[in-house]
Amino acid sequence: MSENDCQNPEEHCELHMCQLRCTEMNPEIDKLCNDPKFVCTNCGVKVHDKKYLCCPKPL
Repeated sequence: MSENDCQNPEEHCELHMCQLRCTEMNPEIDKLCNDPKFVCTNCGVKVHDKKYLCCPKPL
């Protein structure tokens, strides 16, 4: 990733959707986007649990 506003860059790992969405999607990853409650202000992806986002914001 280039510049971002990740709130926890030391924990920015393969579990953040910013990273996961760059990989081949599969049913397990798709489940994270079901019934979204949060949006990432970095990349715009919407997920159910904010722990998968760099900069979560409630929807």
